[in-house]
Amino acid sequence: MTVREQPPAVVRGAVGVWLALAAFVLFEHAVLWFRRDDLLAAAERAGDPPARVNEILLQLALVSALLAIGYGLFGWLLKAGKRWARGVLTAVAVLHVLWIVLPGASGDAANLVVLLLIAAGLALTWVPGTAQWVRRH
Repeated sequence: MTVREQPPAVVRGAVGVWLALAAFVLFEHAVLWFRRDDLLAAAERAGDPPARVNEILLQLALVSALLAIGYGLFGWLLKAGKRWARGVLTAVAVLHVLWIVLPGASGDAANLVVLLLIAAGLALTWVPGTAQWVRRH
């Protein structure tokens, strides 16, 4: 039986941040579903059809699931030492930032948390300790 080498703390930290981000994205979307009645009432006040709220929530569910899967899967592959996982994580993070910033998102606390987690994840993913880890594997 071979003992698999454990990744250094910086890699475990990066993976932890990416997994935390995946969980936060799913949690953030779950909150929207719990507030569905408020969203329906707001749509009614604005004169929008209530069915549109469900449509938007389903679209956001798909995006949230894809982001969470991307962060979780490629974070796990980073831990396994896959060099290319760093680039894919960066691409997912950039797309996520664009998803937040381009529509003119407000500076609410949830977006701030997401942006801080992305910054921390990218920083830990690209430090020399992580580069050495993926270079050896």
